[in-house]
Amino acid sequence: MRTRPPEIHRELRGHAFYPPEQDLAAIPPLYGTDHQPAGDAIVHLRYVAPWGEWYITELDPDTGEAFGWAALGDDTTQGEWGYIDLPALESFASGPDQLVRRDLHHQPVPARDCLPHGRSR
Repeated sequence: MRTRPPEIHRELRGHAFYPPEQDLAAIPPLYGTDHQPAGDAIVHLRYVAPWGEWYITELDPDTGEAFGWAALGDDTTQGEWGYIDLPALESFASGPDQLVRRDLHHQPVPARDCLPHGRSR
C-alpha cells in the first residue's frame, strides 16, 4: 500500500486531487518515458487553475513528485517540460477560486494531442 501525501484542500476543491489507485498505477515512474519523444509520452493527468496548467506524464506516487509539461499564466507559448511537485500544487490556496483542480474529464492521450502550443522537450 502506498502512502500518498495528504490532501489539505479536498473539501474546498470538491473532489480528490489524486486519482484512484488503479489510475495512479498506470502512470510510468519518473524517468519511465525518457526513451520516447515528448509528443509520444502519454499525459495521464491534467491539473488546472486560473494561474496555470499542468500535464503529468510520469509520477512517483509515494512522494507526489511528477514530470510533465506546465505553463503558468495565460501565455502557453512559455510552457515547458520539467518536474512538478504535486503536493505543493495541492496545498496552494490563496482563496477557493485559486485552487489547483484535477481535470476529472481528462483521458490519457499522447502529449502531441492535448498540450497547448508551447516549447517542446
